[in-house]
Amino acid sequence: TQKDYQGTPAAWLEKTLAPLWGKGFRDFYLTDKERGGDSFFSAPPSTEDRWLSLALTEVHGEFKGARIFLRNHSPVADARGDLLAGWVVESIFQPYDALQGWFLTVDPHRLDEQLSQLHHWQEKYPGVPLIDLELAQTYDREGQQALARKSAQAGLIPYVTSPDENIVGIGKLRVMPRKILVVQSLDPGTAIEEGTGSRILSLPLDYLGYDVRYVNVNEGLPEDITPDRYAGIAVFLDKDVADQDKWRLWFLKEVHRHVPVAVFDRFGFDIDIETAQVLDLKVLPSGYLPGATARILHTAPMIGFEHAPQVEIQDAVGLAIGPTGQSLAQIQVGDTIMDMAATLPWGGYALAPFSLEYVGELNRNYWVIDPLKFLRQSLSLPAMPVPDTTSENGRRLFFVQVDGDGFPSRAEFPGYDYGADALYDQIFKKYPIPMTVSVVEGEIGPTGKYPALSPRLESIARKIFALPNIEIGSHTYSHPLDWILADPKYGQQKEQLSMQIPGYTFDLKREIEGSIEYINGRLAPPGKKVRVLQWSGAANPTAAALEEAWKAGVYNINGGDTLPVKPDGSWTDISGAGIAKGKGDQNYQIYAAEMNENIYTNDWTRPFYGMVRVLETYEITEFPLRIKPVDIYFHFYSGTKLASLKALQNVYDVTLKQPVFPVYTSDFIQKVLDARHASVAMQEGQWQIRTGRSLREFRLPVGEVPDLTHSSGVIGYLSVPGGTYVHLGDDQASVSLLPVNHPADPLPYVSAATAYITHFKRKVEGIRFDRPGV
Repeated sequence: TQKDYQGTPAAWLEKTLAPLWGKGFRDFYLTDKERGGDSFFSAPPSTEDRWLSLALTEVHGEFKGARIFLRNHSPVADARGDLLAGWVVESIFQPYDALQGWFLTVDPHRLDEQLSQLHHWQEKYPGVPLIDLELAQTYDREGQQALARKSAQAGLIPYVTSPDENIVGIGKLRVMPRKILVVQSLDPGTAIEEGTGSRILSLPLDYLGYDVRYVNVNEGLPEDITPDRYAGIAVFLDKDVADQDKWRLWFLKEVHRHVPVAVFDRFGFDIDIETAQVLDLKVLPSGYLPGATARILHTAPMIGFEHAPQVEIQDAVGLAIGPTGQSLAQIQVGDTIMDMAATLPWGGYALAPFSLEYVGELNRNYWVIDPLKFLRQSLSLPAMPVPDTTSENGRRLFFVQVDGDGFPSRAEFPGYDYGADALYDQIFKKYPIPMTVSVVEGEIGPTGKYPALSPRLESIARKIFALPNIEIGSHTYSHPLDWILADPKYGQQKEQLSMQIPGYTFDLKREIEGSIEYINGRLAPPGKKVRVLQWSGAANPTAAALEEAWKAGVYNINGGDTLPVKPDGSWTDISGAGIAKGKGDQNYQIYAAEMNENIYTNDWTRPFYGMVRVLETYEITEFPLRIKPVDIYFHFYSGTKLASLKALQNVYDVTLKQPVFPVYTSDFIQKVLDARHASVAMQEGQWQIRTGRSLREFRLPVGEVPDLTHSSGVIGYLSVPGGTYVHLGDDQASVSLLPVNHPADPLPYVSAATAYITHFKRKVEGIRFDRPGV
């Protein structure tokens, strides 16, 4: 920009471009944006244009391979377009007065003249992209898209953004926003994962393909929720909102920004006449005669998903929708008809009891409304490819994670001194599949609670870690039971440590980095290091603990509460893939896919064969929709009893007869992190997909299949009742879809494979690929 220029072109290159070149930059954008449309430099235009022409010549002489994109400066672009990687023109179809901050009316004659000049320039420099930078209302995504279409139809490359140029713009390629904000109401200081919204909405939002951010309305509301990055907002308020007026104004501001909002249970503020008009609602009388009752008049098919609604007079909320709304649930009290659930142009709502139903005798919530259908409809979510972390090449992912608890526990049957040694023989060696195994340093190390047993325990750990199928994890130093209460920030509480190790006071660095260094230095064989930190106790790490694990160079897992069993299981018993406790991956906690034997044995009280019930959980999370991978998750104390060991073997045997894809725990974690940042965009009727180094599976809606002839980067696909799994060969793909009921593509493809596939090549006569390790 203009502020970077000093002196001659040669001096500018030395001061500005050379340092950037040394850092690896190869593309440079010369923009006059900061001058508000004025000339790029302060010198007179003719001098400025000559300066730029000389600068372009010197750049190409000094920096071979540099690509220069120039904004405006038509004399320079006309004379030296051959030196440009692209020319950016501004506000052709929608003029904007930057000084006044308003849009101007298009002069048709001026527009025709400009387009003629631009088309002449394109003929003169046919290989140089001509980019039309248009400015539009910040939150009007439909208007931005229409403007991009108009520019593209004129033969230009459109990019439409806001006047401040601070949003994800729209061009020929439209990036799908993949973030959703969940708003909860919790007491200040309460961990975000304790909210009902984070417990029950994470799964459906995960399945729909969105990265979720959580906020507590009572601790402040974000200002950066815009429709270019956020597909919507979901609201689930457990408690009263402290400042209802502030919450209502924020809510209405997001509606004004065209960010769709889905409300569960209650709005959290009184809806006055003015607010009702904005939301196209009518406020009805709320007083009822003694003895009045409420009855259900109508419900949409999405109502009654897991539990039928049961309405009482006290549930009635005096609201009715206006002409733009669609009612999902109507009740009648006396002569008054109320809409208790509805969708409207701004989003939708499902008020209690048409959202959840709590069943006291089972101590469980059940969905009354289908969360997938309601979220899709209320947030107007597009039918797009979804990054999938449950599968690889159509097969269900399967991983094993072992927490270190109980490593010193004695075996209670003949043949082994410790349960850990029984697991070595009967599980880790018997099943040569990827497994991630951790230890608690304070249980087996010489500075821990059992120093006299340490030599024997360490020898067992070493031979386990030496197995080629074992990935190494740490289960911390002292096994904190509650990471929040153990943190000195909240006051040191020794009862939150599971082991009273003499002379030890809780220290975050010692728990994480220290235990990792111990395992790497004393237990791991050459060439192996700790890969995963497996949270202990309540598995509720703070953001600081998550960052400590990140800085130590390991992934993290544990937490979540996925444990549905027959016959009373619910989607509310299933957690999402993880939870964000900060903005980056360094503050993201990965959840265990399913729960461990401690849960299925009623806190290890009996039945000790209870782990077999995890097979019910695997089935519930596979049918009718595959919503979780298979995670055999257990502790070392499962090796101490014959009943628990046999149950564990049964789980392995049944699982390995299924079409699963075994991976290490770290592989699953990497896929989850990749999914957070995956990019899905639409370009001229074709989906453009970008992933990270690990994620290779996407899911299309039911009935949609790839058009292999017109797609690239696709190995194959598998259609199942929940949709179509699309297998990618690399970290990017262009996917065209076949029309509904179109004959299948004749090209060969991989339907499913229980192995990684690399170097995939497709020809009409067949396919060719490599299987690493084979």
